[in-house]
Amino acid sequence: MDMERAREIAAAAGLTKLDEKHVGQLALGMTSTRELAGKLPKDLHWSEEIALTFRLPGPGSAKR
Repeated sequence: MDMERAREIAAAAGLTKLDEKHVGQLALGMTSTRELAGKLPKDLHWSEEIALTFRLPGPGSAKR
């Protein structure tokens, strides 16, 4: 991703005061994200999707 496109995306997100170093980091992060997203399987059935679940402790089991 070129720096001009990264500046446009940053401005659209309200990040108008980034210096060149941070714009470069944003561009690198977006490039990495696209690469990683391209490696994810696209044909999973809904029942095969990974779902993170969390269990909250009951009212009597809280640490004091």
